[in-house]
Amino acid sequence: MAPKDILCLLSIFIALILVITWVVVYRLFFSPLSKFPGPKLAAATQLYELYFDVVKGGQFLWEVERMHREYGPVVRINPFEVHIMDPDYYDTLYAGSIRRRDKDPWFSFIGLPKSTFSTAPHGLHRLRRNALNRFFSKQSIQDFEPTMHEKLELLSEHLCRTMKRNSVLDLHSAYLCFAADTVSTYSFGPSGCFGYLDNSCLTDDWKKKVNSVFEHLILVRHIPPLLHIGRNFPLLASLLVPKFSYINAAETQIRATVRKIYDMSEDAESKSAGCILPTIAASSKVSTEEKDLRRMTDEATFLMVAGTDAPSQVLAITMFYILRNTEVYWKLRNELETAFPEPLETMSWNKLERIDYLSAIVKEGLRISAVVTTRLPRIAPDETLVYGKWRIPAGTPVSMSNHFILRDENIFPNALEFTPERWMTVENRRSLERYLVPFSKGSQSCLGQNMTYAWLFLALGMSIRRFEFELAGTSDDNIKIVRDCFNGQTVPGLNNINVRITRKLF
Repeated sequence: MAPKDILCLLSIFIALILVITWVVVYRLFFSPLSKFPGPKLAAATQLYELYFDVVKGGQFLWEVERMHREYGPVVRINPFEVHIMDPDYYDTLYAGSIRRRDKDPWFSFIGLPKSTFSTAPHGLHRLRRNALNRFFSKQSIQDFEPTMHEKLELLSEHLCRTMKRNSVLDLHSAYLCFAADTVSTYSFGPSGCFGYLDNSCLTDDWKKKVNSVFEHLILVRHIPPLLHIGRNFPLLASLLVPKFSYINAAETQIRATVRKIYDMSEDAESKSAGCILPTIAASSKVSTEEKDLRRMTDEATFLMVAGTDAPSQVLAITMFYILRNTEVYWKLRNELETAFPEPLETMSWNKLERIDYLSAIVKEGLRISAVVTTRLPRIAPDETLVYGKWRIPAGTPVSMSNHFILRDENIFPNALEFTPERWMTVENRRSLERYLVPFSKGSQSCLGQNMTYAWLFLALGMSIRRFEFELAGTSDDNIKIVRDCFNGQTVPGLNNINVRITRKLF
């Protein structure tokens, strides 16, 4: 190499070092966030967060918790973001539509840039969310309830066959089959149902797909080009990262189903009336850009993945706690038998909601499972947020973590114990419901709250009223969340809640 080339490379190297040094110095001493407490390394570089998330496997959530123990309720967790640990500040940060809140584009990147979830600007997010809101109102979910009953009947038949075979059943996989068929039918219409419950046996196919998506979300957020490489070279990606084959299979399945909607006949379209994507695609009130195939595919992918995994996890975890606590089990079963003397009668969501103890179990299941572990940064673009003595500059991503609030010992004593009774008095309910935030709050909270509540009441009611279960080789390790992958994950390989069905009650 010629001396001139060596000098050129050396100059580039020195310039790079100087730029990096200046960036670090600015972040530590001149940034508007420089006075906020927190580890200096976290303030200097996002590599700190990448280390805990990627190298240590979804551990940054607990590192943030450690930071708060050391530095107090306000912590700078990376060069750009502040995290607050104070449940009473939640309503201020996750405010309603009157106070503008944007999403953090970096954090919201999940490889689906045109989905409503990944839409950061407040105005565009509101436009896209408004197109979906009416499908997730309580009335709309109640109108869809007959289809949910059909899917639950198919699930009930599978439970009968499992009992006859004396087989072990993973409840998470079973409820995911129900969830995938229900959401795909509601999203795409009857012809777009994934049909897991139509198979002769329940499988863990959809569970493998959604788990693989969530396990790789953090990696994709930190290193976005990896997703583009994987999508362009799926065979190579699957060889290097075997679980990518499940991600590719899920995306291919959803993409093909969305394509069918755009190609469907008028007869098929009429049969899908009231379902999400066919209705949006046919609407003259939605702009052509918003009905673009790529945008609808991104939207459908998020609905199918996020709309099935967390609710089915909550269902399975709640069943675990019910089965482990005989007092809870028999009290619930007696109340269900009183309300529904005939095991095979249709249990309406409306009637199930009026069973006080079941309502308490549903709330406690949502609380203790605390499945959505990700923090959810919000940006107040034109407002200086104030917390105590701290003034957080407008435009700063600020986050809180639902997981910590739902398990806060000061709010929920003995927080890791499943105690439905804490919800049984009017006084307790009023004080605790403010902190029951599994769906977040504000104008950008989870769309699927009503759907989740419907599933919990209907699926728990059917399961307990029709069958007797016993846990099979399942312990706290099978439900213990130790990894933050947007949705919480157990130790790899332990996310099974296995049961045997010992008796049917009809």
